[in-house]
Amino acid sequence: MWRELRMEQLWETMTQYVAPLDWAIIVAYLMVALGLGLYHMKKAQSGLDDYFASGRSASWWLLGTSMVATTFAADTPLAVSGWVIGSGISNNWYWWCWVMGTMLGVFFFSRLWRRAEVLTDNELTELRYSGPEAGFLRGFRAIYFGILYNCIVIGWVNLAMTKILMYTVGLNENQKMYALFFCFGFSLLYTVLSGLSGVMATDFVQFIMAMFGSIFLAIVAVRHIGGLDAIMPGLVANYGGARAAEMTAMFPARGSDMFAMVLVFITLQWWSAGNTDSGGYLAQRMIAAKNEKHSFLGMLWFNVTFYCLRPWPWILVGLCAAVMLPNLDPSVQATIAADPETGYIFMMRQFLPVGMLGLVVASFFAAYMSTIDTHLNWGASYLVNDVYKRFIVRDGTDKHYIAVSWVSTMFIAVCGAIVSLHMDSIREAWYIIAKVYSGLAVIYILRWFWWRINAWSEIGAMGASIACLLVTSVIMPRYFPGITVPVFPFILLYIVPISLGVALLLTFITPPVREEKLVAFYSKVRPGGMGWARIAKQVPGSDKDTGPLAAVPGYLLAVVAVYCALFGVGKLLLGAPRLGMVLCGVSVLCSWGVWVYVSRLKWTD
Repeated sequence: MWRELRMEQLWETMTQYVAPLDWAIIVAYLMVALGLGLYHMKKAQSGLDDYFASGRSASWWLLGTSMVATTFAADTPLAVSGWVIGSGISNNWYWWCWVMGTMLGVFFFSRLWRRAEVLTDNELTELRYSGPEAGFLRGFRAIYFGILYNCIVIGWVNLAMTKILMYTVGLNENQKMYALFFCFGFSLLYTVLSGLSGVMATDFVQFIMAMFGSIFLAIVAVRHIGGLDAIMPGLVANYGGARAAEMTAMFPARGSDMFAMVLVFITLQWWSAGNTDSGGYLAQRMIAAKNEKHSFLGMLWFNVTFYCLRPWPWILVGLCAAVMLPNLDPSVQATIAADPETGYIFMMRQFLPVGMLGLVVASFFAAYMSTIDTHLNWGASYLVNDVYKRFIVRDGTDKHYIAVSWVSTMFIAVCGAIVSLHMDSIREAWYIIAKVYSGLAVIYILRWFWWRINAWSEIGAMGASIACLLVTSVIMPRYFPGITVPVFPFILLYIVPISLGVALLLTFITPPVREEKLVAFYSKVRPGGMGWARIAKQVPGSDKDTGPLAAVPGYLLAVVAVYCALFGVGKLLLGAPRLGMVLCGVSVLCSWGVWVYVSRLKWTD
């Protein structure tokens, strides 16, 4: 009797805002995801190449869509719309600045990653460097990024999902944790079974659902406030003309609070505090490509969808939430004021009809799962290929390594769940990741194009950035509370020079990589360029290698094309149609130039 009463109360809670039809749609989606995982199970069990690299047979459209689906996590719409509500559109320069960084991956690194023929990007350390320090770096990076980094990402994605469950479904603290563990366990199940092939297949479906849901919500929200033309008058009425202009500006006005921050994003962050050679799960997808052409095109497709297609539905919902804020229930107003990231969720609950709410909530499940499955699979690839197989059991069978992969995936899942319980800010988690890469990003670029970089360069940069993070985030606030620590991103002005300085110092005071190792690396990857001139002389046919300078025109055209498309669409939506058309026209011309550049490239299978 007591159990029946409790189940009845739970059902009443679950259907308070989400109707039975909505739940049926959510369950149907979960069954589709599980079916795709089971379908790819047989291929995943064939060996580590199939489990972690999809047999190196992925097409560009699949791997590119999988990349962008991974970045389309449950946290992203919340964070972007929250920025718009809290400080304005220009705060998105935190990730808009990465156009210049991720485009490097297209034109300078995508072909090199595929040529390297490694199973994980971490394996590159021993392909590129020599000596025991290379083995140490490979093992340390595998544990550091495979466990610590992935658990931070899993933590913030779980945090976002708990907000969605709490405010969309109406679950209490205990209920939302049970629901989250179900979502997390479901993602773990099909990830363990299907490997990267299943991950990419489900990512493709999940991206379509997530984009449809966000676009539909944006359309409904805009129509409810009276159309696009009602956004600016509504903001002016709520916040005044100056604040409304600041909220809708794509670049902050000189002298505003955001101006200096955005300058740091544009001039420093994109090249110094990220995975600028497109390593990590992006490299995992490029490694899984059929050949270097599919690796290149997949990375290019990722950039187009990531920057030009994803952001504006979220931004529009954030602006509509800001317009609607005074008309919402006082308790809802207080919640959004305390946590702007919840504004997106309340817009879903406020405006979506029965059926569509279920589809959009299912799209959030899809966005959540597309990130969780990638980080579980990618993290496990590090632990298995770069720790277990490299240092513990070197000659095990395929079945043995697959079994270890299952255990590793579940281990990372448990660690990620623990981290989730101690995380309370999505934005702060993003900032921690940027600090971790500070200074290290430059070394990642140089290791491909300058022979003198060695394992100690990476060790020095990583060690210095970790030390700076601990000093500024833990030691100084606890033991020196009187000293003001610069906030993000201004802290990068200190961490980057220190990390990069330590790395370059160690580069020149330690011995270079053995010459035969450098020759073997160059022969396999063919990076070309002046930085390898000394080594390239020993490699037959190296005079035909183009080098990085040949990619600069295509890179610049692609960066301009993406930025013009991004801002052109924004101007069209926000009441500046002439400028929007001009920017979109420039984007089309630059895209034509990129197409001409790509059509002239010579590919190596």
